[in-house]
Amino acid sequence: MKLANLLSRVLMATLGAAALAGCQSTPPVETGVVRSTIPVDAELLGLASATRQLSVYPIGANDTLAITVMGEPELSINSVRVSQDGTFQYPLVGSVMAAGRTTEAIGNSIRDRLAARYLRDPVVTVNLLEQGSHLVTVEGAVESPGIFRFQPETTLMGAVALAKGPERSAALDQVVLFREVDGQQMAARFDLQQVRTGAMIDPVLFPGDRVMVGTNRRSVLWQDLIRTLPAFGIFATVLR
Repeated sequence: MKLANLLSRVLMATLGAAALAGCQSTPPVETGVVRSTIPVDAELLGLASATRQLSVYPIGANDTLAITVMGEPELSINSVRVSQDGTFQYPLVGSVMAAGRTTEAIGNSIRDRLAARYLRDPVVTVNLLEQGSHLVTVEGAVESPGIFRFQPETTLMGAVALAKGPERSAALDQVVLFREVDGQQMAARFDLQQVRTGAMIDPVLFPGDRVMVGTNRRSVLWQDLIRTLPAFGIFATVLR
């Protein structure tokens, strides 16, 4: 059985079980951020560092940026919020499109426009101060499943904490993080107990991540999915 079909059937079974349990509405979006206190080894298990992960976030509406132009304090901005149309206003340049672009791409755009008319070889740095547009879904054996807003540096442990932690019936070694990367669905299995002790990396969340906390009582399909995934902490492509 292909992993894609298996994943699809697992998710359908999960939704069906939720419906039978009387869950008739979409969980409300909640706000908050929890940062894990577990130290993260940036190179452990081949995953990128937290800094690298943050640098590839696509910026969205309501995100807050800081812009620095070396040697040009008048053009440096401590805080600017991206509007609902995905843009923000910048001195001399005017409207800058930010939505869907990384901080590096935004900085390059500002640099090129400044260099075209105003400055010689400007050095522009754009940093993400606060995320206002990214969500994570936490499902399965947690106390309060739902959709949550998260801030920079929020990790897998933080996502589970936002959902009020795992239920007593949760299988802590059956936590799966689903993520879309370059249009491909990826999945990785984590053991929360090992994450808590620092033996396993606590991955930083990406926008749109989905966390599923399993139990030993879950369906055969779920157990098949768990067995199909590779070693802990390694993302595998889920074929469509």
